[in-house]
This record gives sequence, C-alpha cells and structure tokens, in this order.
Amino acid sequence: MKHTSGATLSMVVPLMVLAISAAASDPLVVLSANEFHFGTQAQGTNSSPQVLTLANSGQADLIINSIELTGQNSGDFMDTSNCPMSPAVLPAEKSCQIQLVFRPRSSGPELTATLTISDNASGSPRSVSLLGTPSAPVPGITFSPATLVFGNQPVGTSSAAHPIVIANSGSVTLNLNASITISGTDATEFRLQRSANACPDGSGQIPPRASCEVSVIFAPVSAGGKGAQLVIVDDAAGSPQVVPLSGTAVAQ
Repeated sequence: MKHTSGATLSMVVPLMVLAISAAASDPLVVLSANEFHFGTQAQGTNSSPQVLTLANSGQADLIINSIELTGQNSGDFMDTSNCPMSPAVLPAEKSCQIQLVFRPRSSGPELTATLTISDNASGSPRSVSLLGTPSAPVPGITFSPATLVFGNQPVGTSSAAHPIVIANSGSVTLNLNASITISGTDATEFRLQRSANACPDGSGQIPPRASCEVSVIFAPVSAGGKGAQLVIVDDAAGSPQVVPLSGTAVAQ
C-alpha cells in the first residue's frame, strides 16, 4: 500500500508541475484601458490622440494577428500603432502603444466604434470601446510666424515689411469680425502695410484651406525694447487671436 501510494503521488505531482509550468509560459495581454471617451469634437477635425498601451505580462512571445477598427462608425476613428504584427512578436515583459484619434465626418449623435485586437493569448479577440460626439464644423486659424521679432532697428527709421500669413485650417469659412489692428504698450511704433495677398480690411472672409497676409513694419521713435500685439477678431475658437510683435530700437 505504501509503495502504491508513493507511486501514485510521484505520478500526480509531475503532472501538476507541468500544468503550472505550461500556464506560466503563456503570453498574457494587459490593456491600459477598455474604453475611451473622446468627448465633443468638431466635424472634420482631429481630436487629441488617446494612447492605449498593450503589455505582454506573460513569459512567452505574444503574436498579434490583427488590430482593426470595427463597427458602424469605424470610419470616424483612426488608429496607428508601433505594435509588432505577425510574424513579428512582442516579447515577454514588453509593451507597445496604439494611438487613437476621433475625426467625425459629420455632425449628429454620439458615434461609437470598437478597436479589436486578435492575438495568440488567452481571451483573444479582445476589444476596446471608442465613443465620441461630433459637433458642427468650425473654422480654424493659424499664423506663420506665430511671433514676429524684428531685431535691432535704428530710431527714426522703418524696417522692411514682414508678412504674417493667416490661414484658415478648418473646413468652413473663417469670418473676420473687425479690422485687424495693432495694440499694446508700443503699438504706435509698429504699423500695418497692405500686400498683394492682403487680408480683408474690416469684416471679411477666408475660405477653408485659404490664407492671406498681414504685413507689419517696425518704426521706433525712441530707444529701447518695444512690444505690441497684432489683434485679429474672428469666429474661430479663442478669438480674439493675437500675434506678439517685438523689436529693439537703437539710437543712431
């Protein structure tokens, strides 16, 4: 009996060890989130990216077969990834990132999609829910340069005209609600000059993906550091927009 019992124990224990060993050697996927809420986003514009981290916390290589967006509104979301795809592998104790962006194609109710990940780990395929609410399209506005620095300029002289390009980066018309002006402590030492592609003077419009120019001249009347702001009133977010102007006036 003792021999038989001992023989039985010697057969069972190795089997248990083998089972534990096999489980421990599997890949194990851990996701940093299972749902992303993008909030409200204007039609035709990109949200700030959200990052999903995919970690292989197991002891074996993870083989990722596919990462794809599915669902009725999958076209309103975008994904990019540095995750290795089969036949490449994600080694044990390593991770990769999937960047997700919400770009609604139309306005309306909340949009949903699913990021689906297929791999060789237990629980595959796994999914992450994506939700976002589109809003009506809005104009965008950018400036080049965003800050205008003139450098040294002799008192009583005028610099060359320096252009600032104002562009509508949105998908609808940008409306200028007032004349573009210069304000600030040293506003009188800077002045505007019209150029060939001058922005509308007063209420005007800039079509989507179009641009115009505002040219500025630095004409100091006294020595010292000078500063002012170009001010643009419009219907884009953050209006009024300002472009800092600066220069140093030097005595002749």
